[in-house]
Amino acid sequence: MNETKNLPKHIAIIPDGNRRWAKRHKLKTWMGHKTGTASLEKLGDIIVELNIPHLSFWASSEDNLKKRPAQEVEFLLNLFKEKFLKLSKSEKIHKNKMKINIFGSWREQFPEDVKQSLERAIESTKNYNDYFLNFFIAYSGTGEILNTIKCIAKKARGDLDLKIDKNLLKKCLLTSDLPPVDLLIRTGGEPHNSDGFMMWDTANAQLHFSEKLWPDFDEQDFRNAIEDYAGRGRRFGK
Repeated sequence: MNETKNLPKHIAIIPDGNRRWAKRHKLKTWMGHKTGTASLEKLGDIIVELNIPHLSFWASSEDNLKKRPAQEVEFLLNLFKEKFLKLSKSEKIHKNKMKINIFGSWREQFPEDVKQSLERAIESTKNYNDYFLNFFIAYSGTGEILNTIKCIAKKARGDLDLKIDKNLLKKCLLTSDLPPVDLLIRTGGEPHNSDGFMMWDTANAQLHFSEKLWPDFDEQDFRNAIEDYAGRGRRFGK
């Protein structure tokens, strides 16, 4: 990576292609998810090396957990349980003071033992503020905006003089404490958003689309995406 000050402070990833990767390798579809988690683990060292404070990762949508085959969903739940328990004990997480945030309706949907694993990862890192690993699980971007509208409407009923502006909207988002996304990376070769992922926070994000399926997206691909961002000019409408 070339020396540059134009590095993103917040990177978000839509990791598309796990199931297609598994089919391509003649494996059960859920094995793509397992291999995909290894891809994510490799990126933590890079954000520390480059001092990129925020990494947001869409781990599953609401539809993933409602519409996928029962066996695949069971595997995903066990994978979440295993991986977040591992994160709660990770030496790298604690050494680098990485705070784990988890957004979505997982508390409403997940069985108790899985929720406990996720809660443990949150609790064990709650006092860290050097780096932030933000996971979106059982998440819907359109659902987040609908809930935000309900939040604003509720506040307005109690205060007829309420100033409804972008600051109030941000306060009502799940991601109220997160900065805007600078760089949004989507793998899998399909250049589009999905269900309004981080709709408000990605409004001015630079986009990077990779043809690689997520399990094949490696450290060099991640560095290349950041290098690509660093070489772009940002005008913000000026």
